[in-house]
Amino acid sequence: MKRLIKYLPLALLFLACDNSVVSRAEYEALVAEKQEMEAENDSLQFELSSLKMYVERLEEENEELIKELKHTP
Repeated sequence: MKRLIKYLPLALLFLACDNSVVSRAEYEALVAEKQEMEAENDSLQFELSSLKMYVERLEEENEELIKELKHTP
């Protein structure tokens, strides 16, 4: 969430782009930055998905261990 807030001014500038106000170089730099942010977002989404699966597996293992402990005299 903090990353999104960090890039909010950049996104707002991108949305406010008008050829009479923003040079072509600035516009292209913003497009490149947007593409980098999208790629980073994709990577983070994949990492988040992997972490969620890992947490689920740990929770299952934890439940199994709890069951074993309950059956241990």
